[in-house]
Amino acid sequence: MLTINDKAPDFSAETADGKKITLSEFKNKKNVMLFFFSKAFSFVCSNQVCRFRDAYEELSGYDCEIIGISFDSMDTQHEFKTTHRLPYHIISDPDKKISGAYGVMRFGGYLPFVKRVTFVIDKSGIIRNVIHHEFNIGRHTLEVKKTLVALAESSI
Repeated sequence: MLTINDKAPDFSAETADGKKITLSEFKNKKNVMLFFFSKAFSFVCSNQVCRFRDAYEELSGYDCEIIGISFDSMDTQHEFKTTHRLPYHIISDPDKKISGAYGVMRFGGYLPFVKRVTFVIDKSGIIRNVIHHEFNIGRHTLEVKKTLVALAESSI
C-alpha cells in the first residue's frame, strides 16, 4: 500500500454521473480525498459514504475534491450515489487498475473487494495521510479534517 510522502498515481475514470475525470486535473488546484470502499449498499460502506456526504461542505471548504472508488459496476455506483445523495465523485474500478496502483486490494485481488483506505493527496500530488481502518469509520473523517487543516496552515 502507498504511504505518506509517496506520489499519488494518476488515473482516468468515468464517474457515476458519466463524467470523465483524471487525478491530474486537480493538480495545483485542489487537494484530493481519495477513498476506497468495499461494497456499495453494505452497512459499513453506506455509513462511510454518508459520513463523508455530511462532512462534504466542511471538507470542500479546504479546497478538497472527494472521490470514492470500489469494484462495483457503474450502474451500481450510480444507484448508490443517487440513493445516498452523494455530492462527490464515485467511480468504478472493474479492472482493478486504480486499486492495484494504490495497493488496496485484498490478497492480491483474489477477494472481490478492497481494503477500506482513505488517501489525502495535496495539490502537488503527494500523499499526506493514509487512513486504514475497516470499522472505525469516524476515524477516516476526523483524520482527513486534521490533515486538510494542516495543509491549509502549511504545516505539512
